[in-house]
Amino acid sequence: MPVTTPQIVDADSHVFEPPAIWEQYLEPSYRIAARSAFSYHLADDGRTAVILNGRPAPPMNPGALNRQAIWRPGMTPEHIGKIDPRQPYPINPGAADAKARLTDMDAMGVGCAIIFPTLFAEYFPLVEDPYVAAALARAYNDWAADFCRAAAQRLYPAAVLPLQDVAFAIEELRRVASAGFKACMVRPSFFQDRFLNHPCYDPLWAEAERIGLTVCVHPSPGSANPQWTSHGAFVERMAANLRIGHNIAEAAAPFMDNATALIAFAFCGHMESFPKLKLVFAHSGASWVVLALEKAETYLTFFMVDKVCLEPEKIFFRRNYLVTFNPWERSIARLYDIVENVGAWGSRYPNHDAAMPAEMERQLAAANVPPAAIAKFMGGNAAAIFGLPQA
Repeated sequence: MPVTTPQIVDADSHVFEPPAIWEQYLEPSYRIAARSAFSYHLADDGRTAVILNGRPAPPMNPGALNRQAIWRPGMTPEHIGKIDPRQPYPINPGAADAKARLTDMDAMGVGCAIIFPTLFAEYFPLVEDPYVAAALARAYNDWAADFCRAAAQRLYPAAVLPLQDVAFAIEELRRVASAGFKACMVRPSFFQDRFLNHPCYDPLWAEAERIGLTVCVHPSPGSANPQWTSHGAFVERMAANLRIGHNIAEAAAPFMDNATALIAFAFCGHMESFPKLKLVFAHSGASWVVLALEKAETYLTFFMVDKVCLEPEKIFFRRNYLVTFNPWERSIARLYDIVENVGAWGSRYPNHDAAMPAEMERQLAAANVPPAAIAKFMGGNAAAIFGLPQA
């Protein structure tokens, strides 16, 4: 492995939320209502059974294999591909246990990691009751804070926000910022018929900008969601005839949803209105950014939108913006000079498509990407935008 990175930062890793969030961290007065609004239990066959707004919700995985929590250091795509999706498979303890997580990070050579949710990314935006959504957000964020407290200089949680109500979201933003969080997560989906560029969210972006908290636009596959919320369900409907044993929305829906968010921001003047906002597009790759900005520029030029920059790429590449990618995105080596200052590696740990950072370093070095650029991708850019200690 080329020695290029003083400290590797995993800009996109995940937990698989434990029952303790509902049983211990949720305020007692909300526990009954929250179990009906959004909760889960593991069925006897190993499947994750989810309740959402009082009804059973489609699972993230059609089989018994929990693809969001099985990868461990050393696992290869060939190993993953041989696992029978019809049979339960032990999840990685590091998905919910911080000590096991740190052991895996040591094995991977990762210095520190940004922690995102899994179930709260997929189902939480669909919770209908704003009060219950706010209580669930507090419960998850308190658990995530305790999870990361096991190694405060290595684990950094991204808080979830109850975007079902903007006032509640701002209240939670302030609360987690005062608790030391460096980032929050918003999903590029519809919350009660409103997308992220809706004017009602402007006070939230303004407050995040004022506080200096990094906002991470992080998609979820959406395969378990109604079709109107995001692209995942649409992708699954098109792929219904493939019958390959698992959902495929995670292959396409994340970059579709993040591209939608970026283009929406470009068209509505979001980038001009919040010039100091630190914004990250995670878990969707980076190659789409160039095309999305180009398409936005083309149509902005045609329609001459008032008070909106007609060249959004000039804003994107000069601001505190970041986009994450993993080793399977080989085009990064060809685009490195374009995304050198905005790209960051993320493992997707412990999702089934996770990978070791050494694979990315080898791939970039083999393509003659300069060591300084590799160091930015593997740690420098993420450390800068999240305000992490620099090694």
